[in-house]
Amino acid sequence: MPDFDQIVEEYTRPIYNFVYRLCGSREEAEDLTQEVFLKVWKNLGKFDPEKSSKTWIFTIARNTTIDWLRKKKSINFSQMDTAHDEPFEDGLADIEPLPDEIFQRKELAYDLESALSKIPPDHKMIILLHHTEDLTFEEISIITDKPMNTVKSQYRRALIMLRKYL
Repeated sequence: MPDFDQIVEEYTRPIYNFVYRLCGSREEAEDLTQEVFLKVWKNLGKFDPEKSSKTWIFTIARNTTIDWLRKKKSINFSQMDTAHDEPFEDGLADIEPLPDEIFQRKELAYDLESALSKIPPDHKMIILLHHTEDLTFEEISIITDKPMNTVKSQYRRALIMLRKYL
């Protein structure tokens, strides 16, 4: 049976990104991601260790998001092309970010870069390897030639520092 803390640590970001791409709303993606991990926690005893935990979690995320989409707007797909003069594809929402969202992202990126410059280089390296390169703590441990517990504790300290600066 997989460790729940490890699952949350490993899959929060990919699940959030996946859900966000499906629903197109940051707030909804955050809520749905929490709902996914609540379902994972409730169903850990049902997990088949012979199968991939990644596919199991992404299946829960997919189903949770599809259920939300169905509740949000019940649409009969067979009537979509005939309901309007425009084709179905033209009526889909554009999930590309708006100019103000792009500006906010750039502003956030600048704030994050500024905060990263204030933390020790070894802590910064661990944050960047973990978040931009999607490396595990074990892989970072090998790269930095530090024990995994040291990497994890430096990661936690780095997050605390970043929160303080942000």
